[in-house]
Amino acid sequence: MAVTPHADVGYYRYRGTPKPDPAAREAEKIRELLKANRQRLAFNASSSRPLSVRLNQHIAQALRDGIKVTRLAEATGLSRWTVRTIGLTFDDLLPSGLPAEHQLTVITRLKSELAELEESRAVLQERRLNLLAAARRLGVMDDFELAALSGLQSDAIRKMMWGLQAQVL
Repeated sequence: MAVTPHADVGYYRYRGTPKPDPAAREAEKIRELLKANRQRLAFNASSSRPLSVRLNQHIAQALRDGIKVTRLAEATGLSRWTVRTIGLTFDDLLPSGLPAEHQLTVITRLKSELAELEESRAVLQERRLNLLAAARRLGVMDDFELAALSGLQSDAIRKMMWGLQAQVL
């Protein structure tokens, strides 16, 4: 903040910067958090795709090696129909010769990793919902800007916000 004298006019002119509006600061904070949340959700989605492909390949390989559909369904938590369908999609596999317990261990580990990714995705989506509600409460961003920041459609944001109160960040 600088106060400079002006000899020709006879008064001092304030050269400081005005304090930013608290709502504008909050809006900028929400913008940054929504951008980061969108990136985390995209990373989560890109991580889960190859993991689910690997799980499906291991399930199909286990079926090819002779493990029963019922046993695989119990180990994965999937229906028997889903396990059979996965097995039918990979018709070019040869027997691996690995023991059944080893394959079930790998399948269980992959399934637990997928479950962890799903839990983190649910947490991120809940966080996004809270950020959107806080932004709507402030009223400094419209639905289209929120849609651009969150990766959702503006209509979806309006539907999500019906009757929702913002929680404190």
